[in-house]
Amino acid sequence: MKSDISDYRMWDVRSVDWSASGSRTPSGVRVTPDNAMACSAYTACIRVISDAVSSLPLHVYERLADGGKRRAPQHPVYRLLHSQPNPWQTAQEFRDWMTGMYLNYGASYAEIRPGSQGAVSELWPLHSSRMEVERLENGSLRYLYREPDGRQTAYTQEQIFALRFTTEDGVKPIATYRLFQNVLGLAQALENHAATYFGNGARPGVILESDNPVPPEAAEMLRQNWERIHRGSDRAFRTCVLPNGVKAHELSGSNESAQMLESRQFSVIEVCRLFRVPPHMIQDLTRSTYSNIEVQGTEFVQHCLLPHLKRWEAAIARDLIVDDERYFAEHSVSGLLRGDHASRSAYYVSALQNGWMTINEVRELENLNPIGPEGDQHFVPLNMTTLEKAVDDSQPDEPQEAPQDAPQEQPPQDEPEAEDVVPPADGDGEAV
Repeated sequence: MKSDISDYRMWDVRSVDWSASGSRTPSGVRVTPDNAMACSAYTACIRVISDAVSSLPLHVYERLADGGKRRAPQHPVYRLLHSQPNPWQTAQEFRDWMTGMYLNYGASYAEIRPGSQGAVSELWPLHSSRMEVERLENGSLRYLYREPDGRQTAYTQEQIFALRFTTEDGVKPIATYRLFQNVLGLAQALENHAATYFGNGARPGVILESDNPVPPEAAEMLRQNWERIHRGSDRAFRTCVLPNGVKAHELSGSNESAQMLESRQFSVIEVCRLFRVPPHMIQDLTRSTYSNIEVQGTEFVQHCLLPHLKRWEAAIARDLIVDDERYFAEHSVSGLLRGDHASRSAYYVSALQNGWMTINEVRELENLNPIGPEGDQHFVPLNMTTLEKAVDDSQPDEPQEAPQDAPQEQPPQDEPEAEDVVPPADGDGEAV
């Protein structure tokens, strides 16, 4: 085991035989790791995915008894994935490098080193081109890594953190550039053709014609002088002075150049199709409009990015977290799915009014500090009251009993009827 970073020449590729890993395609271009990354569309797709994966928040969570979760910063793997996995890389650099290797070579690897934080204290990346994987008779895996100095180091399955993208048997990776070599070869051939097309002159297909016989020596000198003055895109459309009797005729190349540009555009779409990257993510806006660009961004997260994130989370649970029944790693993609200000406002209003989000949760998504414990309350649509108060108000009131010493109310006395009233008498005894 190495303990000094000074002899860890991870990027020393002089001992790697790149030519042995490339093969010639029907387009005539031999695809290798070097010229595969020279294909702009291929490199752009890898950069888009690896940048997105490495920039997303990745936290270790603890499962709660009620089915919820909470962050577990005390877990040693949390620091490796969130802060620094080794002495010279940040977590973002490590995840970016691992994702790029995994997309180009079909798999990426890191050595798990024990230390003061426990069995998983550091993660040291290993170059994918030097790793060989074999399955042992007991079903476990053994990793054989060729060091830059030619030595071979054997690792057990418990010593390696592995990410796999494309494999031939679930274990041995297939290099992505080799799997897509025909598409990459065609893209490289078109790029070479375009470079030659413009490198040989911005006025291609020029014929110098003379009415008089021209000796071969003079014709060769005339051609050399023409190319010296006009060859190259920086010398295009210069004024030409021809000898007496010599005329210049340009062959039409508009159809050929148009077909070449269409072919190059199609090769970009082909590479995007391989990685499921929307073309607008690598600056191809021919199939994108203002109305569908947000939908394509959501499709990028769901159909392109999410499978890579799940592979990361599953590999972390398998190789780095011992108690995976209690702890797990998870990315947060809410930042990539955020709409414009009006859409987010409507989303938050609906979440608050229907009680499935709190004010503090909304503020956290907007990168704002919580307002205190009162911001953790949930609301329901009924006058925007709290859930606790709504439950209390829904309880029926108990009937009140009259006190025993309360005075009894007397029933009202009946008024005498009109005919029962005796009128007063006068002095004679007769009724008035």
